[in-house]
Amino acid sequence: MARSLRISFFIALVALATAASASAAGSGSYPAKLTVAGEVTVTTVHDFTGPCERNQAWTIESKASVNVSGKIDLGWIARGGLVQATAAKTPGGAANANKLTNYFETNFCPPEEPIPFEESDKPQCSSHKGTGFAGVGGSQNKIMVGISRKGGGEQSASCEGGFVNGPKPTGTVVGTLQSDVDEISLPLGVGVSAFKKLRVGQKLVRRVKLSGPCQQGTVAKASLFREDVCTVKGSFDVTVKRLPGKGRGGFTTG
Repeated sequence: MARSLRISFFIALVALATAASASAAGSGSYPAKLTVAGEVTVTTVHDFTGPCERNQAWTIESKASVNVSGKIDLGWIARGGLVQATAAKTPGGAANANKLTNYFETNFCPPEEPIPFEESDKPQCSSHKGTGFAGVGGSQNKIMVGISRKGGGEQSASCEGGFVNGPKPTGTVVGTLQSDVDEISLPLGVGVSAFKKLRVGQKLVRRVKLSGPCQQGTVAKASLFREDVCTVKGSFDVTVKRLPGKGRGGFTTG
């Protein structure tokens, strides 16, 4: 399955910052501690087997585990409701682990000769751990947390599982950090005022629970083609704690 092409969450923050003026009336910044912890599992059931057909069936469980915590500089602009922060990072703070289960095969029947499958014909699943990055940003009431993994290797294309399309809550983008370009983007369900009103020592705490099918039905029921069946389940805890001191002022992504 080809990887989906996504605009990087962090690149999007740069574009957002460029579009805004940090000197606009009603703006501010402050140091904070951002903590993001949780995991999401995407389960893909693939079954193209049939009597006297040469094909395979399997289940792939693709899991992303995240534990990122670090100091950030958070800026906000009331006009337009903009929020942006530098990224928190934690070495070893993001991992991807894919597992193959329920594998079986069907093959040709006499008078046709079966054609044996090779071990390399199975999905080749593995685990990867790297530096975890997390950032906060967005506009209006669409403030998001973006998560990514850098380093640690890349999951085999044979074991990527299903494409996640439209999970709950609305606005969520789910990847399982299978490569450096795979990301997770979670809506916090708050606007700029939640960050503007935060006082030193206070925390903004959110839990985001993920669920739903990976894909909407795109193949007619009468079709002989069988799609993979894919589901999403997980949750992430996000905490922003305002720290004492002054922010850098303005919007940067350093």
